[in-house]
Amino acid sequence: MKTQTHMIDRNKQVKLIKGLPRYLKSKRKALEATYGDEKTSTVLRVANEVYPEIVCHVPTFNSQMYDTLIVLASKMAALKKGMKAAGISTEQFVKFSIEQTRASAQKVPGFLRKLGGKIYISRPMRSYLNKVAHQVTNKGWPTKLIPGNKEDDFTMSLETRNCQMVAFWESVGEGDIRPYCTFFDFTSAEALGLGLKQISDIDSGVCKYCFYKKGRVHWPERIQKILEN
Repeated sequence: MKTQTHMIDRNKQVKLIKGLPRYLKSKRKALEATYGDEKTSTVLRVANEVYPEIVCHVPTFNSQMYDTLIVLASKMAALKKGMKAAGISTEQFVKFSIEQTRASAQKVPGFLRKLGGKIYISRPMRSYLNKVAHQVTNKGWPTKLIPGNKEDDFTMSLETRNCQMVAFWESVGEGDIRPYCTFFDFTSAEALGLGLKQISDIDSGVCKYCFYKKGRVHWPERIQKILEN
């Protein structure tokens, strides 16, 4: 399938640039606690400087769910560039991001997070996600939702090809995130109390995930090593 990627319009780009300082402010205390004031200053300065160029590469898939993920990735890409300028590695960026997502999740009562998890893999939501999958497939991001049946050990499975999230990171010069690019999926599943296992990764050409109502999050080995260090 030929990818037909459309960039967000200029008005949206301007809005994103204006909103970046708020995102960076939410990371400041954690950055200072982990890396100190001097490196944090570099991170924030560079992130603000490079973001206008990054937003020029932000695509739209005319899907609120997928567009929201890409916009978040654009902010994280600016943060990553800032951290790189401060001498902070990609692996450290990944670990920092996971820890931040976990900290944010802990601010939400556990029963609400679990309720969100139940809703995410519910039959009505699977129907909605299936429509989204068809929509983004037509926009160049082939996605397939597979509902589990009685013979399966999973509740829902997702398959994606020609990953446009990785394509975005590569377009802004941060393709070295590729081995770890699924970390946000796993932190999200963890926060929602869902089990998640990656059956195949991007190196195979197909990213396939299985979601479970119960069970643990099976972190990819590459990411698990980062968390243990």
